[in-house]
Amino acid sequence: MEPLRSFLEGAARPAAPDEADALARQLVDALARAREAWPGVEVAAEDFARHLGERVAREASLADGLRALAVEDLYLARACLAGDRAAMDGLQRAVLVPVSRAVRRVDASDAFVDEVLQLTRMKLLVGGARQEPRLAEYAGRGALRRWTEAVALGVAVGLKRGAIKALPLDDAPLVSELRTADPELALMQERYRPAFRAAFAEALSGLSPRDRNLLRLSLVQNLGVESLGTLHQVHASTISRWLAKARQSLLEDTRAALARRLALTTSQLDSLLRVMDASLAVSLSSLLDEG
Repeated sequence: MEPLRSFLEGAARPAAPDEADALARQLVDALARAREAWPGVEVAAEDFARHLGERVAREASLADGLRALAVEDLYLARACLAGDRAAMDGLQRAVLVPVSRAVRRVDASDAFVDEVLQLTRMKLLVGGARQEPRLAEYAGRGALRRWTEAVALGVAVGLKRGAIKALPLDDAPLVSELRTADPELALMQERYRPAFRAAFAEALSGLSPRDRNLLRLSLVQNLGVESLGTLHQVHASTISRWLAKARQSLLEDTRAALARRLALTTSQLDSLLRVMDASLAVSLSSLLDEG
């Protein structure tokens, strides 16, 4: 009876004496169907039962409300939020990959689709500074794939319209962080700041969607390598290598873009880049803010 007790706690209402046994059987059947749909994905029976109870419609009876839920999809979503790697693999394979077909109706380019799916995955599993992961909002009233498709299309349309800005160039945070006590270097920064910002933005836009999002999550949202590894389904050491490579590419490409724009000596370029490297998180906060 433990799952039933957890279900009723989640629903925050009691079961009538004549419906308790039927509800208990429903819960056993729901859990069996969920585990059959997602072999290898593990969610504790009591935790899942409580999760179902929380999502039963208030206007329905407990039995009818439970019967109306997409229990297999709720099971997958719950496991993903708990960091289950098998569940996140299932989410990618059974939900995000099919959703890409809808995204291609907005823009068929592979780069655009990849960017949208990266951002959608991040919103589903990580969330943002002002909200919890979107997957926590899934109520199980319809198919998870269709619900995720709506999230992805919102991201896609936002990118096309510019509502989600990849490179907003508000330089106030960047400028305040780039100040230096060296008068000569400070003069260089003031003089060459527009070229520097343009070069940095150019280099940032040249990174792959994965690398941009890794830098955003690591340096702006302060996610650790363990969390990023769970998100991308790789070991933390792999994330460390990806981050180091992305950061190095960003610095080298910025240096090359600056060299094309400015007649500076090698030592002057290196001085500017040392300052940029020290303030990379602030620079990215300015350039990668999603609003």
